[in-house]
Amino acid sequence: MTHISCDDKADAVRSLARIYRVDVGEVARVADGNWPTFILESPDSWNDLFQSPYIPSLMAQHLSARPDWEFGEVAYYHRTAYDGSADWFEDGLLASHEGAKAFLNKIAGIVSLDGDDHAIAMANIRDRECCEGPGAGGPYAFDVFDNARYADQAGMDYSLPEFFMGNSWADKYGVCYAAPILESLRNKLKPVVVKFSGKSSDPDAYITNLWQYVFRAWIGEPMGVTSHFPCTFCGEGKTVSPDRIIQIIDLGGLAGDPTSEFS
Repeated sequence: MTHISCDDKADAVRSLARIYRVDVGEVARVADGNWPTFILESPDSWNDLFQSPYIPSLMAQHLSARPDWEFGEVAYYHRTAYDGSADWFEDGLLASHEGAKAFLNKIAGIVSLDGDDHAIAMANIRDRECCEGPGAGGPYAFDVFDNARYADQAGMDYSLPEFFMGNSWADKYGVCYAAPILESLRNKLKPVVVKFSGKSSDPDAYITNLWQYVFRAWIGEPMGVTSHFPCTFCGEGKTVSPDRIIQIIDLGGLAGDPTSEFS
């Protein structure tokens, strides 16, 4: 069965139709301009409107439909880097500690690492988790493919692990990141998005993300690359198993729709 997801506008429309249990054409008509009055009459404040928790219900009234609140797992998008082979993810998407160890082992033959690098990386993960609330420990993922695709332009390159950044690197490299390691990895690894299935921590927020995505597509104002839609996946430090990986989307030279199927 095709997953509820947000690869692009058409995919978001299809997913909304499934959630609201209506024909795709009904949602498509909304997406093409048949928006409710409360949105069309607020051209300067629509961004605030989509912060409302009532959007799923208000759009249900507009469609004369009732959403299926138990829509189950949806597709999420994890941005990372790999060597170009699907077996890079043969163990799935690991949580922060296990993922860090696995990543460091995988790149051992690609870049030169010493004991200090390993220790600093793990210390950074511990520091990050102490600052985070529920859902800490990864894996982390976006609700919308576009957010993952352009995540290297949002002030931080999410292709590479955040444990290579932080104040603890300053004593060794003079800057707050592992500069030589990151430079080498950017040259030798490829950016990739792993699409996987997971349960939404906030179904209302997920539905609202889809509506806002479709509305932004209609007005020609996509989410800026320095921001992203609210994330509704909470990894909680648990591995995403390999059988939940839907697709590996290689971003190197990506020109159209994702086509690289995971098998």
